[in-house]
Amino acid sequence: MSAQQPPHDPYGYPQLPPYAQQPGQPFPGQPVPGQPLAGQQFPGQPPQPTHSRVNGFGIAALVIGVLSLIGAAIPVINYGSGILALIGLVLGIVGICLKNRKKGMAITGSILSVIAIMLSIVLAITYTSSFINTIIDYAPSPTATHGPDAAGEPGTIQNPIPVGTTAQLGADEPEWGVSIDDVLIDTSDENAKTTAYGADAADGNRYIAINLTVSYLGVGSATPSTDLSVTFVDAEGTEHQASSLNPPGPDTDFDDITGLATGESASGSVVIEVPEDTMNGGLVRVTAGSDECYFGSA
Repeated sequence: MSAQQPPHDPYGYPQLPPYAQQPGQPFPGQPVPGQPLAGQQFPGQPPQPTHSRVNGFGIAALVIGVLSLIGAAIPVINYGSGILALIGLVLGIVGICLKNRKKGMAITGSILSVIAIMLSIVLAITYTSSFINTIIDYAPSPTATHGPDAAGEPGTIQNPIPVGTTAQLGADEPEWGVSIDDVLIDTSDENAKTTAYGADAADGNRYIAINLTVSYLGVGSATPSTDLSVTFVDAEGTEHQASSLNPPGPDTDFDDITGLATGESASGSVVIEVPEDTMNGGLVRVTAGSDECYFGSA
């Protein structure tokens, strides 16, 4: 008996023997028995670890938080560090909300940004207050013609000049000569009445009439009531002003004095209502712009 020959290919190519599958071996593409399919896991099997991607927002929030925290402690720069910290806080919140991203740097950056915002606000207020106080401390005080505004100098509240003495007032140079002639208290005595009609003040108060003479020393002309202010400072340091509702004084109302030319003088009265229990020991205060002078008892 002759051996069986493999089929002959009419094109001349010999045919290979059929693929022989080993026993128990799966076909190509067939899952191996006992192993899970792709994307599946057996019950009780620990979950496969997931790798978190880099959180760019978290890195940016951390960097901005550190920079804004440093800038918050530096004068002038801290004004802008608060805005920078606000941006870092927004980036940090976005980084925390992202899924499958590392959140440590985002949380740290958010915390640093919040601290930087609060610190920049507090220090900005502190630095601004200190700067303003420094300017006030070093600002030159206006020089009064009647004397420097210092304790013990004539014309200050610590050392008022006597009634009847003339003081020269003016912001830059003497513009007015002012003299307090007398201060009258409203009484029943006809020679000491401050009002022509005997109007009554409120309970516990008295009317006083400050009679003064002013001379214009400037160039051209000016109105006394426009440039000068006359008030009364009682023994407790409270300043009282005249009112249009007060009765007239024994002389021409100070507000009714018309414009004075250079060298001209005029007299008038200022009526002020003051507490009776604190008027003794009070002072008359006359101001001309930034200059002032206090008058007291002779």
